[in-house]
Amino acid sequence: MNTVIAWMAGHPVAANLLMILILVGGLVGGSTVVQEVFPESDLEAVQVRVEYLGASPEEVEEGIIQRIEERVESIEGVSQINSTASEGVGVVFIELNLGEDTGKRLDEIKAEIDRITTFPADAEKPEVTEAGSRSRVIDIAVTGDAPERTLKELANRIKDDLSSMPEISYVQVAGVRDYEISIEISNDVLRSYGLSLDQVAMAIRRSSLDLPGGRVDTADEEILVRVKGQKYDRDDFAGIIVRGSRDGSTLRLDQIATIKDGFQDADLVTLYNGHPAAFVQVFRTADEQVLEIVDVVETYLAEIGVPSMPRGVEVEIWQNDAELLRSRISLLRKNGLIGLGLVLLALTLFLDLRLAWWVAVGIGLSFLGTFAVMPWLGVSINMMSLFGLILAIGIVVDDAIVVGENIYSEREKGAGPLEAAVKGAKRVALPVTFAVLTTVTAFTPLLFIPGMIGKFLKFIPLVVISVLVFSLVESLLILPHHLSHLPEHAHMKLPPWLRWVERAQDAVQAGLRKFIDGPVDRTVSYATAHYGVVISAGIALLLITVGIVGGRYLSFSFLPRIEGDNVIAQIEMPQGTPTERTRDVADYIEAVGRRVADSLGARLGDDRELVTAVFSSVGRYPSAEQGPGAGALPTFIESNKAEINFRLLEAEERRNLSSVEFENAWRAAVGELPGPRSMTFSSQVINLGAPVQLEISHPDTAVLMRAVGEVQDELGLYAGVFDVRNDQDIGKREVELSLKPRARTLGVTLDDLARQVRAAFFGSEAARVQRGREEVRVYVRLPKDERSNLADIRQYRIVTPTGAAIPLDEIADVSFGTAPSTIRRVDGRRIVTITAEVDRAVITGSEVSSELTGQILPAAQERYPALGYGFGGEQREQARALGGIARGFLLALFVMYALLAIPFRSYVEPLIIMAAVPFGVVGAVFGHLMFGLDLGMLSMFGIVGLSGVVINDSLVLLDFVKEQRNAGKPIREAILIGAKSRFRPILLTTITTFLGVFPLIIERSLQAKFLVPMAVSLGIGVVFATFIIMVLVPALTMMQHDMGVKLRAWREGGGGARHEDAAPEMGPA
Repeated sequence: MNTVIAWMAGHPVAANLLMILILVGGLVGGSTVVQEVFPESDLEAVQVRVEYLGASPEEVEEGIIQRIEERVESIEGVSQINSTASEGVGVVFIELNLGEDTGKRLDEIKAEIDRITTFPADAEKPEVTEAGSRSRVIDIAVTGDAPERTLKELANRIKDDLSSMPEISYVQVAGVRDYEISIEISNDVLRSYGLSLDQVAMAIRRSSLDLPGGRVDTADEEILVRVKGQKYDRDDFAGIIVRGSRDGSTLRLDQIATIKDGFQDADLVTLYNGHPAAFVQVFRTADEQVLEIVDVVETYLAEIGVPSMPRGVEVEIWQNDAELLRSRISLLRKNGLIGLGLVLLALTLFLDLRLAWWVAVGIGLSFLGTFAVMPWLGVSINMMSLFGLILAIGIVVDDAIVVGENIYSEREKGAGPLEAAVKGAKRVALPVTFAVLTTVTAFTPLLFIPGMIGKFLKFIPLVVISVLVFSLVESLLILPHHLSHLPEHAHMKLPPWLRWVERAQDAVQAGLRKFIDGPVDRTVSYATAHYGVVISAGIALLLITVGIVGGRYLSFSFLPRIEGDNVIAQIEMPQGTPTERTRDVADYIEAVGRRVADSLGARLGDDRELVTAVFSSVGRYPSAEQGPGAGALPTFIESNKAEINFRLLEAEERRNLSSVEFENAWRAAVGELPGPRSMTFSSQVINLGAPVQLEISHPDTAVLMRAVGEVQDELGLYAGVFDVRNDQDIGKREVELSLKPRARTLGVTLDDLARQVRAAFFGSEAARVQRGREEVRVYVRLPKDERSNLADIRQYRIVTPTGAAIPLDEIADVSFGTAPSTIRRVDGRRIVTITAEVDRAVITGSEVSSELTGQILPAAQERYPALGYGFGGEQREQARALGGIARGFLLALFVMYALLAIPFRSYVEPLIIMAAVPFGVVGAVFGHLMFGLDLGMLSMFGIVGLSGVVINDSLVLLDFVKEQRNAGKPIREAILIGAKSRFRPILLTTITTFLGVFPLIIERSLQAKFLVPMAVSLGIGVVFATFIIMVLVPALTMMQHDMGVKLRAWREGGGGARHEDAAPEMGPA
């Protein structure tokens, strides 16, 4: 290493070429790296979806879900299987172990499902997809007082135009129903012609098709033969011959049926600012640029889309990721540049101006090197990676300061430029290298945090590690060369207008020397003379800190709320509630929200409206379809669900009014309503699930529901816990049919009964027609007025094999019951999920979960011995993440210890360095108390960065102490000299680290608040750690020496010498 450093310092071409290589690589990499608001990553999960239209959840569970679970549970790499059976559809979400090859497992799962031959005959082909393959970029609202067909056709036209553009790979239309052709025939007509719905459906199938008929090979050419008869619309189907007679007369379909070429038989209401709307959603894949896509869309809308709309129809952008991206990047860039400017100012005041300049250049090169490798590492420009860069500003200057300051010290001693550069760099090369390696080791476990949160946060350590590696390369291989060209005199000749810098430097240096010779000298002397008192006080302080955290004086909140600009209310009415009733409740809640917006908006102090747009939907939860993979699969319309989405002004325009405040005011204003089964309000951008999400299972459903009710009641008693609910509705009422003995004598089988009843009340699928890009289903069924009450079922006539029509109640028993609206399963077990929201100012989700596991659930298990439970949502992610971190850091601590033990050739001295780390955490904890923050996952990232700085400074300090000991100095003098000589770089590291994150600490933007705990951990912690390093490390070093002297004296059987006279070279401890 020393040879390489000397060679690079003396060869300007090599050093400059390396710098240019990093510079060019950074510019190229930075221009190609993907930009996005939040990082997108492989979810390491596979989703299987099977439609079974008209089936109840229990039928879906038995016919679809269980068959899939049985096939995939034995596949290697499967971590958990989550299944949901709803009316008409079954979804199995297969989570894989961390690091699994998702593509390979996807192929294996597809192969296993293809082997299933026992799916119900009416079930659709399974759709097996990789979760998280695409994410939404921009939503376009096509809105106006126009028919649904008009809005859908206009939306489809925009979709086709955008899909043809090379920058866009996937577009879909949402918010409108699928096209459907419904052929409705009344019971009376069927009886009069002696027909059944199945017979009519069969006639349609036979008359609506295109088939290849082979080919004719003539002497001159080959001619293909085709049979063409595919029907596409209402007029085509109207002419189908249902029956012909011997006399040549025919019975056409339009003579017996009403043919409706419209939309599927379900009610979906989509409104944008109170007007009907359809939405065009533009997605991107992992390699596509958000800003490019949005620029293309905005240009298209301005030039083609908007001008081509008919009168009364408008086109507006509803959601735009580019706006979020630009504002978030601008916010963090501003904080980063301010922090970098403060760091440069500090460097200028403490170091020679040219030296400060080259250290600053080193920071820039470290960042450019990171940009160069970001595309190769799969890292995008997003909020997490940008904060990693800000975090690195404080950490990265550490080794450059140590090397640069040491070269500066050699120059002050009279060494020549090249000699000082080589000698100074060599002197600290080993401790700096191992200090960087230990910091990299500390960050490494954060790359492997399991679960969704790990995939979200891993970009921070990736960026920090990259910056550290390039910083080490720059400080040892490039910086010495540049500093070797400093002029003979330490200070440059500054122009008159910069003379104030020289005067400020002189004042700072004089004050620093005075401080080192005074307070620092006395403090270190006291610490070495009374190390027992110092160490005891340190331990007491550490115990107090543990008590603060353990006693919950400082709460732990796993992931802070990341506020967005949208506030969403979701309403779920009881199963079976008609659309009209659900819409009435949704309209009321929207009206309340508008009143709250008017009230809070008055605080803006001008004419701006707090709410910029409102999107409401009855029949589905559109926001639940957002995120990775959203919209890739169809969703079903449920008349009991509604969502109201308020888009607020951007956070920068309402700095004193948070979306959480709007959310809470809206919730309070709505209050308790008698109709809805549940209401939830949310303003978070990232949702890991409810703060409390408890999954309970029991073999007996009745016992399970009793236990669920009891647990819910107890949860509701806790202050700060609200919106306690479970996901098990009583379900819709259902009619259950079973054959009477008489049916068998008439030749009617259970299959006949089921098929004919399904055809009448759901519809018999007669054909599928491809119209453009959309597949249209053709159903034959009874008219709506003949399938709207229970009497219609009893009176419906079943056609026997002989052609007779018998009333249903004569051949079948009719009974009534209820079925769950949704069945959820985890790893093959039925579960009921209890969720609750919390007021974090009163209680956190972690505290509620502790109460559940400590008291409520054990008591419930005593009452119901077979009761099982587990946590989902935020608590599950927390348990997985913290467990992964704990395991990773145990290994990392050992590796860090080894990396410290190697350069010191000692077993004990690394413990002195590592002992300073917990005391640095003390500063982070008190920083959170000062700013009223909860500890959380992001706080840990700051603490890890803090640990790197503490270890680096402690290592360099001990290395200098050891150097003085090897030169023959007594232990106390060696500690004092080492502490005083290293105080300037340690202080400078502290100041630059603090200033690097200081803008974020005082940032008041609502969008950056979630990053503040990380900045506080590092910034405040490092200030406290400086005092710890200058007091505790000397005290521990002195204690280690004294114990070593006494131990040797005991071994030799002598009385032992005074520690000042002991041999300087201690060897392995």
